[in-house]
Amino acid sequence: MAFGWLVALAAAPLALWHSVLSSILRSFTWNFMYMVGELSPWLLLATGVAFLVPVAASTSLSPESRLYPRARRAFIAWGTSVYLLGLILALEVATVWRYQH
Repeated sequence: MAFGWLVALAAAPLALWHSVLSSILRSFTWNFMYMVGELSPWLLLATGVAFLVPVAASTSLSPESRLYPRARRAFIAWGTSVYLLGLILALEVATVWRYQH
């Protein structure tokens, strides 16, 4: 069930803003301002989901297991905060994109 939530977290922004992301990727250039301004929300969303993967993988493990992440709460905190930051930035990028198109 935890991996289902991760898939939903990864798919929701893509489903909501697929036209914005496709437009951004079509105009891809190796420019620092492009990378920071337009791709950062999507990279932050992916990073947030990546932080939550060890948490989802450890849901059925015992805390005494050697595969149980010792910094599980830190992964939850970092994943949640980075994902929310990416979500807010993606909303802002989508709003600006709508005004331009």
